[in-house]
Amino acid sequence: MSRPALIVHGGAGPVPVAERPQRQAAVERALAAGWALIGSGALAAAVAAVRHLEDEPLLNAGIGACLNLEGDVELDAGVMEGSLLRAGGVGAVRDVRHPIDLAMEVMKDGRHVLLVGDGASRFARSHGVELCDPSTFIIDRERQQHGAEGDTVGAVARDSEGHLAVAVSTGGVHNKWPGRIGDSPIPGAGMFADDRFGAVCGTGQGEAFMRLGLARLMVIELEHGMDPAAVANGAIALLESAMHAVGGVIVVGREGSPQAAFNTPAMPFAVAE
Repeated sequence: MSRPALIVHGGAGPVPVAERPQRQAAVERALAAGWALIGSGALAAAVAAVRHLEDEPLLNAGIGACLNLEGDVELDAGVMEGSLLRAGGVGAVRDVRHPIDLAMEVMKDGRHVLLVGDGASRFARSHGVELCDPSTFIIDRERQQHGAEGDTVGAVARDSEGHLAVAVSTGGVHNKWPGRIGDSPIPGAGMFADDRFGAVCGTGQGEAFMRLGLARLMVIELEHGMDPAAVANGAIALLESAMHAVGGVIVVGREGSPQAAFNTPAMPFAVAE
């Protein structure tokens, strides 16, 4: 038997000081939503936490997510479970109420790992995933157009059976080119889970995470015996030295407490174990 654990983050970036308590409270609400399902497994807990975060308007996922160059919200989400290395992701979706639900359906379907744009929406319709009017996600156009970048949200969980899972969701970066997809839905870039070693996810400048394959590198370091705290801090050091980029990561190993690291002014996160 393993000791269950869950860590949830609300994005790393130049978060206004006045907003930090509210963002922290949002993350703690998501932690509670996920922890309530830890008995149903790591995957259920991680997805429940992120699904809640998609409804928190101060965060850059789902409602309140940032706008692209044309003033639209385009959402990415991904999920991965460590027992069979199954993964599912969606990118640049505009009309899916909870992108993390669609990522789960892609993973369960098993034919593909990543679906984007209109094809992802068509897949959602065919699998009964809830759709919505794209305007649902726009609540404060001025804030959403000029807010802080890099606020991918995510959760990593370990259940009592030792299974690991990760879930992520994001609106991407502000003023991005329409159709841009970041690291979040890509296994090995923005997320990775392997029951043998650990599970991780990141937040920040997605292109840097993709170019480094940072999530996979972190799990490789866990495989080599590095402890999760050192892996988290080393990943941020590499992100800064190699890419001159900012961001944050969360890590759960096969055992021990979850860990987090970031090089931005703030990254709200919360832990249950």
